[in-house]
Amino acid sequence: MKLNDVVSYDIIIIGAGASGVSASVYVKRAGKKVAIMERMAVGGQLNFVGKIANYAGFVETDGFSLSQNLQNQLKQNEIEVIYDEVIDLKLDGEKKEIICKKNNYTSTAVILALGSNPKELEINGEKEFKGRGVSYCVQCDGNFFRGKTTAVVGSSEAAINGAIYLSAICEKVYLIAQFNIDNLPLEQLKKLENVEILRNAKPLEIKGEEVVKSILIEQENEKKEISVDGIFVVAGNKPSTAMLKGKIELTEEGYIICNEDMMTSEEGVYACGDVRKSRLKQISTAVGDGAIAGVMATTFVSSK
Repeated sequence: MKLNDVVSYDIIIIGAGASGVSASVYVKRAGKKVAIMERMAVGGQLNFVGKIANYAGFVETDGFSLSQNLQNQLKQNEIEVIYDEVIDLKLDGEKKEIICKKNNYTSTAVILALGSNPKELEINGEKEFKGRGVSYCVQCDGNFFRGKTTAVVGSSEAAINGAIYLSAICEKVYLIAQFNIDNLPLEQLKKLENVEILRNAKPLEIKGEEVVKSILIEQENEKKEISVDGIFVVAGNKPSTAMLKGKIELTEEGYIICNEDMMTSEEGVYACGDVRKSRLKQISTAVGDGAIAGVMATTFVSSK
């Protein structure tokens, strides 16, 4: 790559979801040269989210509308968006290098807002009814099924907590656990009269018309169809950090480890949003992460 093909910035933000956009606004308002890099569309996974009713300032909105607001905010603040795919990162030098398919870039600081993707069941009907009864976030969408019948599909403590959460607002909750959950804390769940645990139950297909109507499972070599209004897939998330292995500190699951300033193990490299190790992954926490990362990255650049 020729020298004049390399574009330099004070701060480059990788990922234009809620956390990345939040960070970019703080950086821009501080007067730094910033670009936000996105492989697909501003908003990221928000573009695939249905109704949102737990984000402060909005009685109710949806993921696509919120993504459009993020896009408008970038335009209003004249923040450059680079639509390119990152194929490699060199983060250990004083100047960080971002190698992309179309061009190469350098910056003094990098903010990683790479996000994560929920693991899917990969069964028939799942993609078809995503946002129409199939959800991957109990806390986000649980209230839409108040007084109805729901199923949580998962074999983790998060799935158990999801079923407990739903039990307080739903008439009936099924916990569909394909794998062994006997080593997990089940005491509270077992006390709930409106929760039914289906053990060794393999999900086969999600059925419905305009919205979800049922889920087909296999249990003890017998197929059963369970009528439900909503299905929550709690199979974990997969952070988009494959290219970061060996470059910064990650958890075993691949989430980025950072301190309260959102600084990673590499000086000048920050992380925010769903890609970092955190207790809660919500739009509101992503925006807060982005604000901190933007301010601290700006402070770091100013110190240089």
